[in-house]
Amino acid sequence: MKRFKSLAVVLLVALLACLAGCSSNSSSAAPAPASSADAPTAETVKIGFTAMNLTDPFQIAVRDTVKELAEAKGWEFQSGDGNGDNAKQINLCEDMINAGITHLVLCPVSQDGILPILELCQEKGVKVINYDSAVTDRDLVECYIASDNYSAGKIDAEYLNEKYPEGGQMMIIDNPKAESVVARVKGLTENLNENFEVVEDFAIATLNDVLRGCEDTMQVYPDLKFVFGLNDSCGLIALGAAESAGREMVVVSVDGSPDGQASVKDGGLMATAAQSPITIGQEVFKALETLVGGGTVSDVDVPCFIISQENIGDFDATAWH
Repeated sequence: MKRFKSLAVVLLVALLACLAGCSSNSSSAAPAPASSADAPTAETVKIGFTAMNLTDPFQIAVRDTVKELAEAKGWEFQSGDGNGDNAKQINLCEDMINAGITHLVLCPVSQDGILPILELCQEKGVKVINYDSAVTDRDLVECYIASDNYSAGKIDAEYLNEKYPEGGQMMIIDNPKAESVVARVKGLTENLNENFEVVEDFAIATLNDVLRGCEDTMQVYPDLKFVFGLNDSCGLIALGAAESAGREMVVVSVDGSPDGQASVKDGGLMATAAQSPITIGQEVFKALETLVGGGTVSDVDVPCFIISQENIGDFDATAWH
């Protein structure tokens, strides 16, 4: 009997040793999977989006493109409208950061006034993608994605130089707080020929300022002939003000929005330097995907192009391009 017990013990020890060996070999051949903390899941990616003004069709198109692509990935998405108010945008961003966003897509109301949010994002580990209008502190964002805004102004200038080489008095509708607009105005003024005279560089904070500025400028300058609108919305308001005053005005702008193209087609706006908000939104999403995957991203310049009364027939005037 003792002999059988001894044999059973020997067999049990051998079996345990075999199992231990199998376990050891299995562990070295296939390491344990990484924990969920090592890589974000769809549920842990939370995107915050804020624009300088979400009454602007361009900004709406960027937001809707990013939103659609992000939600298709299962990411959480929320947005807030800066409404042309830096303090309001800061409060919106603080709320989103406190709600746990992991990434912020930002078009700032003020290129330098947004600094407190950039610093808070750095402190909280929130990665920032800056789009459309650059922040002053570019080292605090992952990348900057925008139209080539200088070229947008240059395109309008070259169009005017060719069509109206005799020039004349011009009003610029400007927003010096927005880096994108500063670049557009610079592209325009540095490339207009010497026959153009900028008699008014009118700074606005919201679209509500445009009508008053145009009416006042037309009264002061009865020979005013040209208006440059920082975007199609401003250009269309300027055009309406001129028509109401019984004045013939050549108005050019920047955007290439469906409303802007419709006006060009109908003989209203003379030309618009077209952007592609859909492409910008797609590039923002690509950057988000790369960052979520642990990669690094670079700045992106999206080209602009002219849509004018001469070539409007080449475009679908009902859509962004």
